[in-house]
Amino acid sequence: MGFEYQLGACQNALHIVTNAIDSGIPCDRVNYKPLYDELNKLTGMLPDTMAVFRNRLKTTILPNLKLIDLQQMNQFGQMVVLPRNGINPYVLGQVIATLHYITDMYSQNSATEFWNSIHSQIALASKQLFENGHYAESVDAAFLEITVRVKNILRDLLGDDADGTTAMQKAFSVNNPVIKVSDITTRTGKDIQQGIMELFTGSVRYIRNPQAHEKVSMDKIEAIRKLHLASLLMSEIDKAGV
Repeated sequence: MGFEYQLGACQNALHIVTNAIDSGIPCDRVNYKPLYDELNKLTGMLPDTMAVFRNRLKTTILPNLKLIDLQQMNQFGQMVVLPRNGINPYVLGQVIATLHYITDMYSQNSATEFWNSIHSQIALASKQLFENGHYAESVDAAFLEITVRVKNILRDLLGDDADGTTAMQKAFSVNNPVIKVSDITTRTGKDIQQGIMELFTGSVRYIRNPQAHEKVSMDKIEAIRKLHLASLLMSEIDKAGV
């Protein structure tokens, strides 16, 4: 399993523990082991950039997450050990804080990596909207950027004011492309050009047109997928050198 999955497993195990305590179950009756196991797996997956958290887990949190066994004298004056599998409430606070910081750092790193993989022109148009939680609007801005770029190319080179899917079909036409992405003198080249034309046309029809005519809701994951598609399309125009 990946790092993100394991981080989620730790958060889920922590949620079970805190819910139990909030419901009134004493800490010495809340089993520490499931949370310990998930944290132990996470510790081995932490990158060097999170070494401070890895060390904290190894040296402080994991060794002390379990309540210390009780030692007391029995009726014969002998010292006996009473095992306890409950969770240490003081260390639990450290778990909560540590997972919070790891999650926050991971989210920041993931966001940086994501935008580094997105075409600069798409990022410029969409990043602020996306980071403000306006996911549908960020996708709309990305595909508007593409349609405007293609429309401007057609107008500048042909004096043609076509828009939307019509513009895509004219710009990437297999027989007479304005934006040529492959060698159309070969069968393979024609197939690539045809595929690109259909990809641009389909994307405008599927994504851009509905959002231009009505309010569309979209979650973060869907927006990320569509922004990657927009980035791919913009990069294809770059490769054509128009």
